[in-house]
Amino acid sequence: MSAYHHNLPHGAGLIMISKAFAEFFIERHACDEQFIKMAKVMGIPEADKPKDFITALEKLKKDCGVDDLKMSDYGFQPEESMTLAVNARETMGGLFLSNPCEMSDEECAGIFDKSYR
Repeated sequence: MSAYHHNLPHGAGLIMISKAFAEFFIERHACDEQFIKMAKVMGIPEADKPKDFITALEKLKKDCGVDDLKMSDYGFQPEESMTLAVNARETMGGLFLSNPCEMSDEECAGIFDKSYR
C-alpha cells in the first residue's frame, strides 16, 4: 500500500485492512481455533467462535485510537484495489504461501474493497 501512497505508514495500512483480512479467513473457516485462541488472549476469555476475534480486534483498535484510520485520508481510490493486490503478490508473494488457505488476486482486491472508507 505504501508503495503507491508514500505518506502512509506501513502499520497504518495493516490496521486499515486487518478486519477484512481476518474476516476472509473466518468466512472460510481456515483457522477457527487460532482465531478463538487470539480472542481469548485479547480479552474475551469466554470466546467460543472465530468472530469473537473481530470483536477483540475492533476494541483494540478503538483503545489504541486507530479505529478511525481511513484509506481515503491517504489518497486511496476504490479503483486501486486490483493494482494493490497484484503488487502485493509481486512484491510479497512468499507471504501469500503462509496464509491458511489460498487467496486469489481478486479475493485480495476484495479485502482492499471491504477496507476502503
